[in-house]
Amino acid sequence: MTDNKRNSDTFRIILLGTGSPRPNLERHHPAALVQWGEDRQMLVDAGDGVVTQLLAADIPLNQVHNVVLTHMHWDHILGYPAFVWGSWNSGRLKLTVTGPEGTSAMHHQLVESYYREQAEWAIDLGFPRAGWDDITVRDVPVGWSETIANCLVEAGPVYHPPMHALAYRFNYQGRSLVVTGDTAMCDELTEFCRGIDVLVIDACAAAPAPDLPPARRQLIERLHEFHASPQDCIDIAAKAGVAKVVLTHHLPGVTPEFDALDYAGEVVIGADLDVINI
Repeated sequence: MTDNKRNSDTFRIILLGTGSPRPNLERHHPAALVQWGEDRQMLVDAGDGVVTQLLAADIPLNQVHNVVLTHMHWDHILGYPAFVWGSWNSGRLKLTVTGPEGTSAMHHQLVESYYREQAEWAIDLGFPRAGWDDITVRDVPVGWSETIANCLVEAGPVYHPPMHALAYRFNYQGRSLVVTGDTAMCDELTEFCRGIDVLVIDACAAAPAPDLPPARRQLIERLHEFHASPQDCIDIAAKAGVAKVVLTHHLPGVTPEFDALDYAGEVVIGADLDVINI
């Protein structure tokens, strides 16, 4: 359980899910919660299990009013309908959801279109209409920014073809954090991360174990076309002058390997429910 004592200096990220699309009992699908100040927080991605992971971190669902999504791959959004319903059932009245092109369509297809009739039934039972109807969903481009309670949130570039995808940078009281979502090596991302304190980055393209079946080995090797390797992550952090890099999006049974001799910062192998202070 997370120590949720907070004050005006609080700035941290809780890793709710550090896994990959492949099911894994030790790692949930990608999701994280960025917290700043005494009471502000933003969910980054909403993979399967995000609701139970928020509860495991002792986060009241009705207190999460902002979500940013990095892209629409299923392992990053399968928990989104459960979060919308669960937070509404817990008393949430407003919600703002931000993401790349496709976010509004995803919300319509996975939530509004399929569950509107059930929502009306729940409203008839006494659930507040505001919690369902007061949901703002918006598609934003690279370069979008918004200041929320003194925290500047910016959308930046990644390389994860063929998806529309974004990284997010959080700037609070002179400290900064970037969460990439899925990405391969990308010079524009390196610039976006320039001088930040903490980088939470996709390291899915780890080297496959030598005893894997050939077909599985070939699949993992192809991931490097769309994902960063652990060494890529270290290289990006070193080039950008990042103080701490947190590797996430791990495949089961694959151990991240890298050479950090030329990197002066700290390397963390992220695990579910880790709390990283910025």
